[in-house]
Amino acid sequence: VKIVFSPLSTLQPKDWHKTIHVRVYRKWEYRGINEDNPLHHIDLVLVDSQGNTMYAEIPAKEADKHGLIIQADRTYVISRFRVCNAKDAFRSIPGPYMLEFTCHTKISAATKEITEPKYIYNLTPFSKLPEFINNKKNSMVRNNILGILTEINEPQWIPFSNQSKPSLRRDIKLKDEIGEEIKLVLWGSKATQFDIPEDTTSEDKPIIILFTGCLVKLYREPIAIPDLLTLREMEEIDPYEFPVMNPSNNKLSASTICLFLHFILFLLIQKTGCRCTVTIIRLAETQSWWYPACNFCRKSCQQDGSSYICLECNTIDKYSYKYKLPFIASDGTEESEMIAFATVAHRIVGKPVEAVMRSYRNRDNIPADIAAIVSSKFTFSVTMAEASYRNPKKSYQVNSIIHSYGKQ
Repeated sequence: VKIVFSPLSTLQPKDWHKTIHVRVYRKWEYRGINEDNPLHHIDLVLVDSQGNTMYAEIPAKEADKHGLIIQADRTYVISRFRVCNAKDAFRSIPGPYMLEFTCHTKISAATKEITEPKYIYNLTPFSKLPEFINNKKNSMVRNNILGILTEINEPQWIPFSNQSKPSLRRDIKLKDEIGEEIKLVLWGSKATQFDIPEDTTSEDKPIIILFTGCLVKLYREPIAIPDLLTLREMEEIDPYEFPVMNPSNNKLSASTICLFLHFILFLLIQKTGCRCTVTIIRLAETQSWWYPACNFCRKSCQQDGSSYICLECNTIDKYSYKYKLPFIASDGTEESEMIAFATVAHRIVGKPVEAVMRSYRNRDNIPADIAAIVSSKFTFSVTMAEASYRNPKKSYQVNSIIHSYGKQ
């Protein structure tokens, strides 16, 4: 029996009995904003012999069954799939419909390969990219960008306050045929999978690159702050030495400018943080390593007899234990007190706070798991703690761990 293949352009919802002959042009995994997250779905771009294209999706629950069979640049005969309306978010190619693999989907390698078209993309001109910023309809559309490579930087680890681990980022710059330039950022594994050409500035042989599946974001040039400071350099930053400036006086002395820049440096560190490499040399003696955090506002609860009360939310015994881990760290230039909370402290200790609490038999002693952090070396991203405003000696809050070196 000769199988009749349906062109992708003819597929519509409720076409349950159609069979297609397609090549997998692209295949990638979607795991959300973090590559370490569980798999959400496997995404595909399919093309048939007539050049028609369609986005397809393998749900996470079907990934084990279909994910290994389907490979990029291979041709397949596929049947018993579901045709549904295309998603508004993260659309890779235009079209009203998409194809979804189900538990009933049948896939077999095709005897006749589809080799053309070799490339599938719908280019967005550089001048049109701003239309995809702050536009609810277009903000989640994935764009295809073609440009001449003008600059490529080495990958860097970037810390985020809302993530326990930093993310790898590589910045590159592209220009179009009229010289308009854009910045493109590669995150995670994409930052290292990108091959570095030997010469990115050659005018005789310009390097033209096609990037597919790009999201457009508004970029603001970051304020330059010291990448790595010693504790002694951080200790010298004193916000209270900043003089009161007279708005009517437009002339500043050299010393005033110096102090002004000194204060701006403090503000940058206090607001955006800086990095320091330190070794934990001892625990803070007078402070507890945990606190009862309200389940709603996350603030510390007050003990009232055998209960804990949140004065902010007016709740009783609605709390969970959280880390509040104070310690003294040194880098050889100075010793400073630091404190880490919740997830960051969890990474330093290596165990959840509940597990440490369960093994905490003698409340007069420091648990072995907490004491074990002494002699551990880290590169931290830190900000100044509130106590730095009222005490001569600086203290710092650890926002994230850039690198862990282990015991020293």
